Amino acid sequence: MKIYIAIFSLFVVAPLFAQKSWKLKKNKDDIKIYVKSTNSSSLKVLKAEMTVKSSLEAVLDVILDGDELQDWNYKALDSKLLRKASEDDYLIWLALDLPWPVRNRDVVIALKVRRITDGVVKIDISSASDRFAIQDDYYRITTFEGYWLLEQQGNTVHITHQIFGDPGGSIPNWIINSTITRAPFYNFKALKKLVE
Repeated sequence: MKIYIAIFSLFVVAPLFAQKSWKLKKNKDDIKIYVKSTNSSSLKVLKAEMTVKSSLEAVLDVILDGDELQDWNYKALDSKLLRKASEDDYLIWLALDLPWPVRNRDVVIALKVRRITDGVVKIDISSASDRFAIQDDYYRITTFEGYWLLEQQGNTVHITHQIFGDPGGSIPNWIINSTITRAPFYNFKALKKLVE
């Protein structure tokens, strides 16, 4: 059951959710993971943070490399860059492995890169399920949103990843909420290894 949270490995939450207090759920290996409730869903919102010894561009390159996402996203089966309209506009597909009898999931992700300053980049993430054909082997995730925030601080980059998503289907929300820290923790560990 702990694998159900895998669908949250790449997405982040937008400001439309009611603001409530963050609760620290995991603090290990210099990775902090917080959750909070919202007024609009029984599913939790998640935020993960860490600082890596790297450059902003190196971290950005890994996050935007749609063809390699399966190498560092928890329980990912496959991924590909579907379209790169510009340096700021990406469309990515990601397939995720869930345990039998739950059907494997896939997601289509629109990424919009915004350079706030020379040392701060925000990547807005939204559902784009209608921009790629339904795949017979997967149940399509259609509800997710959020962002990555990358902040260069000297020779380090502070990474914030906020997410909200609903895998759909018959997975109980209490299972998702009870395992919500697993995927982002392993994703962050793998991301850190790649960029440092």
